[in-house]
Amino acid sequence: MRNADLAMYRAKQAGKGCVKLYAPQMQADVVRRAELATKLRTALHDGEFALLHQPVVELAGGRITAVAALARWRSAQGILFTPAEFLRVGDRGRLKEDGDRTAELGRWQLEEAVQQAAGRHRAGHPVPVAVRISAHRLLDRALPPKSIEALLSRHGLPSGSLVLELADTDPRIPLEELERRLVALRRLGVRIALDGFGSGAAAIGALRRLPVDVLRLDRDLVDGVVDSARLHKITSGLLRIASDLGMQSVADGVDLPEQIVALRAMGCTHGQGMAFSGPLDEHRLRHALTQGGYAVPGPGSEGREVVLSGTGLPVRHVKKGREPVSPGRVPGELPRRFGPGDGRDGAETALASPPLRPNSETSVPPT
Repeated sequence: MRNADLAMYRAKQAGKGCVKLYAPQMQADVVRRAELATKLRTALHDGEFALLHQPVVELAGGRITAVAALARWRSAQGILFTPAEFLRVGDRGRLKEDGDRTAELGRWQLEEAVQQAAGRHRAGHPVPVAVRISAHRLLDRALPPKSIEALLSRHGLPSGSLVLELADTDPRIPLEELERRLVALRRLGVRIALDGFGSGAAAIGALRRLPVDVLRLDRDLVDGVVDSARLHKITSGLLRIASDLGMQSVADGVDLPEQIVALRAMGCTHGQGMAFSGPLDEHRLRHALTQGGYAVPGPGSEGREVVLSGTGLPVRHVKKGREPVSPGRVPGELPRRFGPGDGRDGAETALASPPLRPNSETSVPPT
């Protein structure tokens, strides 16, 4: 009966009209999820989680206009794991957003992000903070709009300084109920972003129904926007939709200066990725905010040398590929801005930071 119940649970997860046969792996997954839930509760209780922030940068001028909150779990060895790593359970390593296992982590992340953002506001850095949240979580009765209003009031953060990023657009989610919840949040001044736009038909359906202020381009589109003519056209069309609807656009996973040039030419307004900075702890984030922004390739920069801001490496823009040249920077050096008096050409002004890594990795040591 237990085995049949596990198979039925998997069939329900897969949707209607589905048949699943029991396999021993199903029981192993249940045990693993239970162990992970215990570890997460212990980690939250013992303060093993850290909240890092990655700058969201204006592609036209390099100004930091917001920061994205990213949760990390610090292991006993001092390694910081991403959510995709410490919540990887079930078939094919998919990320599961279910149950109390992630609800408690979501509550912690939202509270911590608002608290830290309020501290930055008081310190003279009034940049909005974006917090990723699932649509299922938004519809949870334990998280009504009044609780978010109370959270903002308790920490003294202006309501316009919080952006909630919808992390999924499951077609089974009742859009009518979600629309009502988002309308109530927007009345409080909370801005709404649609994450992973362009990754499926569900996102288009959500855009048609939901009150959205910001579209976040899926990183798979951004990865191929320079090399694939097909993806270039698709991305360009999606950005025209965002522009026509009066929405701000943010490209996720902008790791190369060629992508900055291409996205800006297509009308994308903002980007987030290793071309600017990896996730930063609070000290390094405030340093970056004090500097004000990052250097970006200027208009017409194709065919000449500019700096890849995430590494401090000059890159010669060509139609195909790039040619990195080491400037002799000290590895692991803290972010810094080179000013006009440092003898550097304005096109090469940049915030140098740790070496380029995949966007999902943490580029700072544990604090």
